This record gives sequence, C-alpha cells and structure tokens, in this order.
Amino acid sequence: MNTPSWYPPPPGPPYADSGPQASALPEGEPAGFAARLAARFVDYLLLGLFAFLFFILATLIASAAGDGLEGDLADGYYDAWVALIIFGWGVLLLFYDWLFHLAWGRTIGKMVLAIKVVRAQDGGRLTQGQALSRAVFFGLPQSLPCIGHTVTLIDCLCALTDSTSTASALHDRASGTRVIRV
Repeated sequence: MNTPSWYPPPPGPPYADSGPQASALPEGEPAGFAARLAARFVDYLLLGLFAFLFFILATLIASAAGDGLEGDLADGYYDAWVALIIFGWGVLLLFYDWLFHLAWGRTIGKMVLAIKVVRAQDGGRLTQGQALSRAVFFGLPQSLPCIGHTVTLIDCLCALTDSTSTASALHDRASGTRVIRV
C-alpha cells in the first residue's frame, strides 16, 4: 500500500545523510603525537617565560619595598620561591590548561599548530567539567617532582599505544575529549 504524499513524515531522527543535521557532528582528523608534543613545547616555553618574568617582577617589588632583602627575610623569601618553582608548576599548568581549553578549546601552543580539543562524543565545545578534569589529570601530577613528571610522561605516551584511530592520551580518555586538527 502506498502512503499518500500528504501524510506527515515518520517520527524519529532525520536521515543521517541529509540536511544541516549531517554536518552537526564535525569530524576532524585526530592530531598526531608530534603535533601535540610540539604544542606542549610551545606552551611550556610561554609558561616558563611568564613564570620567570613574574619572579623578576616580584623580586624587584619586594626588594624596593623592603630596601633590599637581608638576613632571615632573604632566606625565607628565597625558600618560598624555590618551593613555588618546584611545587607550583603543576598548579600554574592546571590553570593555564583549564582556562584556555574552556574559553577557546585550545592553548596558545595548540593555536600555533592548528589543533583543538573537542568532546569525544559529538565534537562539540568542552564543558566546564571536561576542561577542569582534563587540566587536573594532566597538570596536577607535575606538582610532585620526578614522580609527577613520570606519571605525565606515561599519560602522554599512552597516546602512542592507543589502538583506536583517535590516539588519545589518558587525560583525554578520563575527561571524554579528543584532540583534532582544525
């Protein structure tokens, strides 16, 4: 029996290969390990420069306000800076990754190399929770000298052993994200 043309269309989702819905899920080629590593290198250079400039500025302000650092004040001041440099790197990296991924879906290094972080399920913009969990899983371990960097190295090298075509690192799998070429 033929259905008359004036019948409404059947209920359900539209056909997968027609209309604007077909392009609603942007597919991107997964970013390779080399591009991701180069983006991290650019990010680390920028963060290192920022931390160095902040250290110099804070030292100049402290020495100008105290007419020079002498005696016990100098020892405590420099001990605090050493602790901040050793243990604060992971916290700095956490905020950098979290805020950039939440706002633009990529850090400055990823912008330079034309790669982006998206939701794995539908290719959309990261949620607050995804950006934060990705940043926590990647950045915070680096607050622990040696052990944290080893954890991060293992985390990132897992992208080379991923059997799927997405080549996801552990922090991507944990947060439900993937890194694609733009």
